[in-house]
Parts: sequence; C-alpha cells; structure tokens
Amino acid sequence: MHRAFLPLLSLLSAGTARPAPAPSTTFSHVFVIVLENHSEEAVIGNPALPKLGALARQGALATNDHGVTHPSLPNYVALIAGNDFGSHSDDAGQRFRGRTLPDELEAAGLTWKGYFQSLPSAGFSGAFGGPLWTYVKRHNPFLLFPSIADRPARAARVVPLPQLAQDLRTGQVPNFALIVPDLCHDLHGSLACPGRAALNARADTFVDAWVQAIRASPAWDARAAIVITFDEAEGNDLRGGGGRIPTIVLTKRGPHGVQSAAPYTHYNLLRTLTDGFGLPPLGQSARTAPMTELFFRRGTGNVAARSTPGHR
Repeated sequence: MHRAFLPLLSLLSAGTARPAPAPSTTFSHVFVIVLENHSEEAVIGNPALPKLGALARQGALATNDHGVTHPSLPNYVALIAGNDFGSHSDDAGQRFRGRTLPDELEAAGLTWKGYFQSLPSAGFSGAFGGPLWTYVKRHNPFLLFPSIADRPARAARVVPLPQLAQDLRTGQVPNFALIVPDLCHDLHGSLACPGRAALNARADTFVDAWVQAIRASPAWDARAAIVITFDEAEGNDLRGGGGRIPTIVLTKRGPHGVQSAAPYTHYNLLRTLTDGFGLPPLGQSARTAPMTELFFRRGTGNVAARSTPGHR
C-alpha cells in the first residue's frame, strides 16, 4: 500500500471514540473530497478509475453538475463562499473578502476543518509545499480569505491530511470537512508526479481508502454524507462556465444507485450544505436549490423545505 494511506490501517483496526453529532441539523458530518480537472464523461465508466465508478454506482450521481468558471482557484473559492469574485486566475496571492461557510458554521456553534495532503504544517501559508511541492495553495480556499488566514486560531483548522485519521479515531471529526489530495493524487499531476496511468491509480485508491476509513468510523451515522466532486472539467469545456463534472454523494440511508440529470453547479452543493446545517445561504447559492434528491430518499430529510422555487 502507498505510504500516503498507512495512517488508515491503524484507524481501521483501532478502537474509536464516538463524536458528538450536531444538534438540530439535518447533517451531522459532511466530508467533501475535491479532485481535479476531469469531466463527467472522463470519469464515469472509465476503466482506469474502477473504484470511483463503483462508488458512483453505490451512491447517488449528479451527471449534470458543473464548475462555475476556469481555472481551478475560483472554483474552490465558490465552494465555500458562493461567489467566484470574478476571478479567472490561479494566482495564490489573491485575497478575497466575504462571508464563508466557516463563518456561518462557527456562528451556529458548528465546526469545520480542512485536510490537505502534503501540507507541511497547520496553517502553512506558502504557495507550495511538500517534498515535491505537490501541495498548492490555489486548491486551499480557506487561506485565500484574510478572515481565516490572518487569524491563527482559525488558520490552525487547516491541517495536514494525516490528521484526519486521528480525528476519525478519536471522535474529533468536524461537522464540515474539506479533503483535498495533492497534485499526485487528485488526477491533475505535475512534473513531480508519475505518468497518467499511475495518476489514475493513485487518485482512485486515495478516494476509496478515505471513503472506507470514514465509513468505518463512528462519524458515519445516519446523518453523515460523503461528497466526491471536481473543481472543474478540462479547460476547453465551457459548459456551465467550468465544464460538466461528476459529483458522487454517499450516505448511509439516502438514495443508492440513482442518478440525477438536474443542472447543478458548485453553488447548489453549497446551498445543500448551508440548508442541511440550518445556516443562511451564501452568495450566489441563495438563488439556487439544494441537491435534495442526491442526499435523501423521497419523503425524508428537511433540506427541500428551505429551497428557493424556480431556481437551479
């Protein structure tokens, strides 16, 4: 097994402490895993990504989801702020000011954390990190907001990925977790990474290993969800602004083996999160509907009650 997944072995074999669920919310924990630069057609049914394909068949699949723009950075920002702020740049020196999902969660007494593979240390502010510079700040939306980056206690919630195994084991899992692999595990690649076949295998194994670790933990209760999505499709795919991407939703008691062709973007996912945690909608997500049919069986859950009629 690749050494990136060794912390999972101890998690799956050790005793665990049960985390406290979020009070009075639809969701207890939501884990969002973000991969890179692949369209729905390039992922679903691709024999080089068998584990992702199996997860799509097990859970609920959005076949008509979209990034909001190109390139990567503004899509990550949109996922937590409901706004791309007009950015069309991957410059990690950009600074954004606006209300974010962490702001709303904290105001409601809920918790969040970002887990980043190859991040050198908690709150690390550099543009690149890791032995091969495979951590990139442009994939870390939290530290692009001064309201988080400039406050040490908040920046400390942006941590290296191995912390997730410990948090799952000790019951310290936040209500919202953003999980971001490095360039050699997110299907993107760089000059420091192996060729395409190895990139596919690494990303496929990365996602499956963490999904199984989450499912094996006490955090995986009836109100938990795992979301596997992509920042954008390939750069020449302009559908929806950032190209058509696959989004997979895994739940314990929600729909299994279903697909939705409803037109969605990152703003719909953010609306689902804010509604599910009982929070006000953020930015452009206020004009969208939640992705209810991917998370709840018909007649269950309460996210749909907060949707805005007439908008997708």
